[in-house]
Amino acid sequence: MKVKGKIKIDQEYCKSCGFCIVHCPKQVIVLARIYNLAGYYPAEVANDDCTGCGVCGLVCPEACIEVYLEQP
Repeated sequence: MKVKGKIKIDQEYCKSCGFCIVHCPKQVIVLARIYNLAGYYPAEVANDDCTGCGVCGLVCPEACIEVYLEQP
């Protein structure tokens, strides 16, 4: 059974550090092509391959990523 997860990124708090992108084992996160209100390119979800491992939420210094596990 494949575990599915979902992440929610508060793009207005994201400062484009890239930690979540580097540490995501499934390469689910990329930088957006538009600025947020603070002038950064925020992280965004690129695909639906998330397993809900939670690494992105742990490494985010701004705590702007929430991780959810989807029920089977």
